[in-house]
Amino acid sequence: MKKNILKESQSAIDKAVALLKSRKLVSIKTETVYGVACDPSNIYSIKKVYQLKKRPLYNPLIIHVSSMKMAEEIAVFSNDAKNLAKNFWPGPMTLILPKRQNEKIHDFAVSGLNTIAIRIPKSKIFQEIINQFKRPLAAPSANESGYISATDAQHVIDSFGNQVELVIDSGRSALGLESTIVDLTTNSYLIRRLGVIDEREILKVTKIKVRISKNQKNNLKPNSPGQLEKHYAPKTPLQMNVKKPQKDDAFLDFGKKTLMTHSPYLNLSKNSNLNEAAYNLFDYLRKLDKLRKKRIAVAPIPNQGIGKTINERLCRASV
Repeated sequence: MKKNILKESQSAIDKAVALLKSRKLVSIKTETVYGVACDPSNIYSIKKVYQLKKRPLYNPLIIHVSSMKMAEEIAVFSNDAKNLAKNFWPGPMTLILPKRQNEKIHDFAVSGLNTIAIRIPKSKIFQEIINQFKRPLAAPSANESGYISATDAQHVIDSFGNQVELVIDSGRSALGLESTIVDLTTNSYLIRRLGVIDEREILKVTKIKVRISKNQKNNLKPNSPGQLEKHYAPKTPLQMNVKKPQKDDAFLDFGKKTLMTHSPYLNLSKNSNLNEAAYNLFDYLRKLDKLRKKRIAVAPIPNQGIGKTINERLCRASV
């Protein structure tokens, strides 16, 4: 095992907190994907994250907290924001809110914006580290900017090797797709990034109407991650909605087939389970990308429920 990986334990948590206090980077599992965490009040730590990921400086970081008290110290909550937080936190929803002006979050962490993207993760280890650190953490996905997100510790090592001081191995992320991002700073509330929670569930649970943002292409001043046109992309060219793969393709299939003789071949879910497909998506894309075939061909995915999010990720990966 590489020297910068530790299995999840109290000693790993203690080491993570000590490293974070020393302006170092730590990779931690959330329920969505693995993040690379830093102290968002410290400009040196923030710069390390941007440099590590080769992330554009105009792309702000999501700030993670462990309680509403901590959240309200750095963001201004409307009644609707409190309603969403009450019903979906802890969990895979990020809210874009007006930022409070104080030193708890450096302007560099939010790309100089007067808004902040914030959530409480439903990840026990992440919450424990925040509680022990006693401050919020910034934690973008633990992969190079634009590349396939990391859903287990080995993915983080594949991307960064020993450049991250500590990777805590907590197994595979439960969901496998990033959080839904809801922008509450616009007159009409917008979903800036699709995730596990969609607009129908939000309306059903909270009676709050949101719509999916359509104008995200070539967005040069995003107010949260997930708004760049090309994202989640393997190095191998990717083609969606392929029913019959070509000879030199690596094929990513979905659903039960009577016969599949193509090689190489992976199936996101032989039982046509979209949640299973979401869980496997980034892991399987990384595996097929390592084969360096001419193309990754992806079978049609039903555009319903979480399938809409899977197709959105694949669409950006194929740009």
